[in-house]
Amino acid sequence: MTDPRIQARRVVVARQQGRHRRRRILTGLVIAGLVATGVALVHSSLFGARHVRISGASNIPSSTVIAVAGLRGDPPLVDLSAGLIATRLERLPWVLTAEVRIAWPSTVSIQVTERIPVAAVAVAGSPGVYATCDVSGRVLEVGQRSASLPVVIPSRGQPGVPGSFLPVADRSLLEVAAALPESMVSETTEIADSPAVGAVVVLTHHLTAIVGGSGSLQQKFVSLATVLAHGALQGIGAIDLRVPTAPVLLPPGSRPSVAGNVAG
Repeated sequence: MTDPRIQARRVVVARQQGRHRRRRILTGLVIAGLVATGVALVHSSLFGARHVRISGASNIPSSTVIAVAGLRGDPPLVDLSAGLIATRLERLPWVLTAEVRIAWPSTVSIQVTERIPVAAVAVAGSPGVYATCDVSGRVLEVGQRSASLPVVIPSRGQPGVPGSFLPVADRSLLEVAAALPESMVSETTEIADSPAVGAVVVLTHHLTAIVGGSGSLQQKFVSLATVLAHGALQGIGAIDLRVPTAPVLLPPGSRPSVAGNVAG
């Protein structure tokens, strides 16, 4: 026969084990409930992107930034990736860089650095239509020309849709456009390529400035401004700036031909 004391001890031990199991089960249920509540909470509108702060996007509607960033409908912050949002935004034609910060409980801050337009690139076969481009050849938008931008006539390709790039061979003309002093834009008809001498700036007073390569552009335009301000230009057709410290005045017959003329 089993000793009654041993049997009683077994009963006590079994009861203790049962209580321990119940406690573990109860603790597990409580933890699971807390986790489920926490998951539901962080996915609720309380912790959604209810406040979106956008700065630096002067040429892009806020609605476009929010849509491309995937922030419509106040998505939960826990589901957002700052790096992924920045990558999406940098695909927009106007965006050079995007910096995104997520701040709990409900704020997403977006700092956009936009590309700087330097030229209106004429679109062949579409009078009055221009592609606004930055110095890298990125097409920012297509439409009417801004009067503050010089016109560039591409010779080796045509601009595509916003977000595409001008062919590499034509990008040197954009460097010339970027260096052109703002005060000279109104005096410039177009910037184009001449097969004989390289980049040229066609001026409004029947003069052509031969720029050549993209080196020493600032010096070349200083020389051009000096000649225009002080030179006797009667009987002059071109100004050769390829040696910026020694510009050469050429007769009308020496004016170089350019590749195409579609500006208007």
